[in-house]
Amino acid sequence: MHLQSLSLATLGLLLLSTGQFVQAQSSTNNVAVVHGGEEYAESYLAAFDADDAEEFEFELSDEIDVESHILTKRATDCSKYHTVSGSDNCVKLAKKYGITLNNVYDWNPQIKNGCPNLNNGKKYCVKKGSSKIKNLAAKKKTSTKKKTTKKTTKKRSTKKKTTKKTTKAAAKETRKKLQSHSAFTYYWIAQPDDYKGGKSVTVKTCNGESIGSVPENYADALVMEGTGVVGSKIVNLGGCTCSGYKCFELVDKKSDPYGLTSFGTPLRPYITIASNDIKKNTKIYVPSIVGWKVPGSSKTHNGCLLVDDKSWSFKGSHIDFYVYSMSHYEKLDSEHRIDNVDIYQGGSCKLLNYM
Repeated sequence: MHLQSLSLATLGLLLLSTGQFVQAQSSTNNVAVVHGGEEYAESYLAAFDADDAEEFEFELSDEIDVESHILTKRATDCSKYHTVSGSDNCVKLAKKYGITLNNVYDWNPQIKNGCPNLNNGKKYCVKKGSSKIKNLAAKKKTSTKKKTTKKTTKKRSTKKKTTKKTTKAAAKETRKKLQSHSAFTYYWIAQPDDYKGGKSVTVKTCNGESIGSVPENYADALVMEGTGVVGSKIVNLGGCTCSGYKCFELVDKKSDPYGLTSFGTPLRPYITIASNDIKKNTKIYVPSIVGWKVPGSSKTHNGCLLVDDKSWSFKGSHIDFYVYSMSHYEKLDSEHRIDNVDIYQGGSCKLLNYM
């Protein structure tokens, strides 16, 4: 069985359904509690392709995309890390290592504006490395081009004999392999049933405005995981010290309906992938999940995913698949039981909205 990976994303929404502690509208449908029929913002929908968009023919190649793999490998451009403890904050880190505050944010995109989410025991980049990796990638890229030129020349020599076949092949997209046998896990939204117990406490904004009342164990989970829903409101940790659960801010339900990633972008169920060695905004294709029946949706998965999150719970050669809820994870895991997958370039694959 897969273990839940703790993504740098706030891990999405913590939904509250009916219960004595929820002082807000209740429903047996958690999604209805959050959205209430509201339409999603254009910024949330922008990542998706239309269901009827044209699909292009493609073929998979076991040739490794060496350049992308080297340039995006986690920590290759960071030569020194600082482990956070005590009263550390972004300003203190900048002063201690003689760097600017902008450096801290640029080198650690998981840190939110205002620096509210430095976690004790976690490592953050405080010094950039050399350009050796980039130079190596440049050399490999050059050698690859030479090989490609020879191969292309050979194809041209046979063009007259197989005109129709060559034209068809030229229209077919080739997707190179990014990683082989990478670890595959899931992450999801914490549900209220996962955090039972404790007295009723009130969660508030940084300004002291009441948001709603929840069980204490659930409030602790909100603080730990960063984003959640109280009644019909979506909340996120604000840029203030968390004292007495007075440390949240309201999140726009239209633009970030399922919570925020570590980059502050929307979590998108069945699309968002957390990875530490593949670039943000990279589309990837995972053949192993093609044809999966998506829980809570009438669609089957086409294998197209978007890297838009990171995780501190694992290193490289590992992707974490956001599936919205533990019940969805349990269903998928029981049906498929996969721990490792091959990852290919996404090319022109379609990112579908499964919710």
